[in-house]
Amino acid sequence: MAKNGFRSFTIISLSIAILLMSSCSQLQRKEDKNKDKSPREVLGFYTEKEGTYPGSQPTVNSQFNSMSIIAPFWYKLDDQHPGGLIDSVTVNHKKKVIQSAHKKHLKVYMVVHNLFYETVEKGKQVASNVLDNDKNRDVFIQNIRNEINQYKYDGINIDMENLNLTDRDSFSWMIKKLSDALHPDGKIVTVSVPANTGDSRANPWSPWFDYKKLGRYSDRLMIMTYDEHNPRTAPGSTASVNWTEATIRYALKQGVPPSKILLGIAGYGWDWDTTAKKAVYSSYKQLMDQKTTYKAKVKWDSPSQTPFFSYVDEKQHSHQAWFENSYSLRFKLNLVEKHNLRGIGIWRLGLEDPKYWTTIPKKIKVKK
Repeated sequence: MAKNGFRSFTIISLSIAILLMSSCSQLQRKEDKNKDKSPREVLGFYTEKEGTYPGSQPTVNSQFNSMSIIAPFWYKLDDQHPGGLIDSVTVNHKKKVIQSAHKKHLKVYMVVHNLFYETVEKGKQVASNVLDNDKNRDVFIQNIRNEINQYKYDGINIDMENLNLTDRDSFSWMIKKLSDALHPDGKIVTVSVPANTGDSRANPWSPWFDYKKLGRYSDRLMIMTYDEHNPRTAPGSTASVNWTEATIRYALKQGVPPSKILLGIAGYGWDWDTTAKKAVYSSYKQLMDQKTTYKAKVKWDSPSQTPFFSYVDEKQHSHQAWFENSYSLRFKLNLVEKHNLRGIGIWRLGLEDPKYWTTIPKKIKVKK
């Protein structure tokens, strides 16, 4: 019995050793595979806590090794003083977040937007006041330079999402002037643009943006490849794989170098109440809580390569929820590799499937 027991123990030990060697070998192969890849930038948009949505700092604290850049969403155009900036956080908070990110070897880009006024029209007008007036534009650029130098930002992201169509060229010109002003300081200029496929599937705001000129004047084009389906449309994928690739192809066709393209990645989803005909912007966690509450089953939509689920709530309203998870993310990252893009931009840190942070370093080599 003792000999047999010893033999069994030896066989088990050898089996464990072989399994360990095998998994170590697989891990090494994965690491070697990523070692040969081009590094990709992973930009994460950063916000404070918004109502029931968590803030971004906990994600930065735990996942900074899988990120390259954070872009705090803190500044909007001043509607009272053209060219001025309104910031939403204190001086001390800015310093704390930026210094903490730099210690983690993350770059930090300030984000300036023209959103969240009383009306969309006002946002257009506030942007127009800067774009169409040389003096206001120069004040705007100087204010940005001052802010960047004071807080030691590494660059900027301009996120003017709804413009007058007549401001298309003046927006491109402003980006050129901004780049001319910031490049001598070694700062990076990025521009967020709506997804454009060059056909009827394009975002209705996309004609406002000249990809060709913006691709020439800026350092990065952050293409917002999300909201293919949204509250203004029928339920469907936030970003189907074919639509996402059509957007990439359009940008490349316009002459934007792949080395300047950041592919937008949604961390959120939409929960459509098809009975009431409205949709709620939801974090991954909120959607998973709804799935559990209503005992829904997540299904996979092969044409779009994204997940969804359906349920009926206590008011007997029918719902469809579409979102991104770590599995659908793989197909987006495949496109980044296939087209040799600069990287990805996630909207926004804190809303996403936590398993994103397992998938990202497996699929791409993160630039640090």
